[in-house]
Amino acid sequence: MRKHLSIGLLCLATAGVMAAPGGAGALAAPAGGEDITVYVGPGGTSFAGLSGKPLRQAASGAGRTARNPVGSLRDAQAVLAAGHTRNATILLRGGTYDDAGVEWAPGIADGTVTVRAQPGTGPVTFDGRKAKAGYWTKVGPKSPKLNFQGPYTVQRYGDGGIKATGTRKDGPVRGLVVNGITFKQIGNAWVKGGKGFAGVHLNYVSKAKITKNRFLNLENKTNRGNTHGVYLAFNQTQRTPGSNGNTVAGNTFKVISGDPVRASDGSSGNKVRDNTFAKGRDYRGRIRGNGNYGMFTYWVFPRANTCGKGGNTFSGNTYTVNYYNVKAPAVRSGSDTSRTCKSVKATGHNRYKR
Repeated sequence: MRKHLSIGLLCLATAGVMAAPGGAGALAAPAGGEDITVYVGPGGTSFAGLSGKPLRQAASGAGRTARNPVGSLRDAQAVLAAGHTRNATILLRGGTYDDAGVEWAPGIADGTVTVRAQPGTGPVTFDGRKAKAGYWTKVGPKSPKLNFQGPYTVQRYGDGGIKATGTRKDGPVRGLVVNGITFKQIGNAWVKGGKGFAGVHLNYVSKAKITKNRFLNLENKTNRGNTHGVYLAFNQTQRTPGSNGNTVAGNTFKVISGDPVRASDGSSGNKVRDNTFAKGRDYRGRIRGNGNYGMFTYWVFPRANTCGKGGNTFSGNTYTVNYYNVKAPAVRSGSDTSRTCKSVKATGHNRYKR
């Protein structure tokens, strides 16, 4: 993992790019801009250790051909921030990357950034074992609109895969797309010291599309129920609204120690449909299903003692036993307080298959 690039991105502001609010490393992209493609490949050009004008000069125009890729997602971000980028496609050459904690700061691009595998170059894997804990990547409300398009694998991250967090000032993260990615072996059963939250962790996110992904072996040894495939919640620090109007469709969940899809903190209007919840082998080789309490659950916590406003539905899904090989409800609303909610409903042709 390249530790110096975030410092370098901040220093680009001193080289004629206006800094924007929103945290360290935030930049404001020039108005307008161009649509570009950046190639990333193992062993490609790294900008680690560069900052200010040298970083801007090195990054400007880099990675623009498949023969001369940059080496990581952070290096690709530097290329976008150094230019006048509107929309961008980041193409990942086959191989293994150790990117971790990659944050999509304001100013990387004005429009949409699509991160996809480069066809015909082999499987792409992001492996978090060097980082030991944390998330693969993080998205905020002033990030570019992120479109993560597989196939690629995100594995062995201690806390989770993608974490998207809105703020009171800037509103929810909108328009996030996560499609065709395998989230695998996440949590402290696989990574010592990990907290194991979720493959896709949404805190105040609106209208995300989480489709056709695979969530495999997301497990904790400790706090087993804390690990989810998709978690729909709020920004706990700022006590924002929950995550509303998101779609979780066509995914496969296999061996999730917590509930595969969990909503809380007032999250409403989320559709979980046409997914498969299947059995597989856990980190010890034992056959298990998914979840503690159900496949799609809503939970009330003291931190936000509130029910969802409705519209959380579970339809057209196929499911099996829970993580402890016991038949559990397809949906359940529960509470760690005295409040009773009915904030998730099963609607339409769900099929239990032991």
